[in-house]
Amino acid sequence: MKRQQRKSPWARTTIHSEVTEPALPGITEPIPRSALPRESWMRRLMRAIGVFFTTIINKINQLLAFALSVLLLLLFTRFILRFFGLSLSQFSYWIFLLSTPLVAPFNNLLPALSYNGYIVEVSTLVAIVVYTLLVTIARQFLKVLVATTR
Repeated sequence: MKRQQRKSPWARTTIHSEVTEPALPGITEPIPRSALPRESWMRRLMRAIGVFFTTIINKINQLLAFALSVLLLLLFTRFILRFFGLSLSQFSYWIFLLSTPLVAPFNNLLPALSYNGYIVEVSTLVAIVVYTLLVTIARQFLKVLVATTR
């Protein structure tokens, strides 16, 4: 005796078909741009000025991030060269020449630590932390400045 399988009433029902036409075509069509109310010239000008300054501030924010990365690269290179005592080459002279004005405000803050021939220059580490904090605070302020309310 064969069992009959029950078919679900939903098995043949389709929700959407490609040939389906909207019931009310005049209502469901998008409104043409010419029928929408226009913004006043003053509102458009203010919005354009806002977009301009937002773009400028975002570019300043990107430049700050780039400057911080170059600064950190320079200071970390100085730290590594000083740590291993590599100060005889022209490259290390150039790195020390470029980074000395950046480390000068923190130079006599803490003495350099020596350990088995390695030198830990604490003033360079302090400079790295301070410059990172300053640039991060400035970038966050700029992000808050251009934040839009939704």
